[in-house]
Amino acid sequence: MKALFFIALFCSITIVNAQSNKGKSGVNIVSVKTQSVLGANIGYYVEFINNSTKNVDGLKWKATFTDNFGEKLGEREGDWQSGNFISEIKPGAKTKDLENNYIEGATKVFITITSVHFVE
Repeated sequence: MKALFFIALFCSITIVNAQSNKGKSGVNIVSVKTQSVLGANIGYYVEFINNSTKNVDGLKWKATFTDNFGEKLGEREGDWQSGNFISEIKPGAKTKDLENNYIEGATKVFITITSVHFVE
């Protein structure tokens, strides 16, 4: 009986601490890859997909950095905007962005989109 209790407790702790990427308004995260140099996280690549029915010309997000044990080491904000040389994200299309951040000891990054701006 005690073993069952501890297994249930472990599973619930694991689920609560599990990090994942979170999209918003039909825009989702396809992948996130960290950049490490000599053990230091210096940035990340993030790829978005527009699953909405409108063109997107701006995104804002929060990046949460952790180590391999899930310990939160920091947060940063990021954004992407279309312009003269960068096209809007059409429905069904993907785009990538690179952000430079130095977070000592970080090995993973999780993205939460906080704002989506649609073309009017």
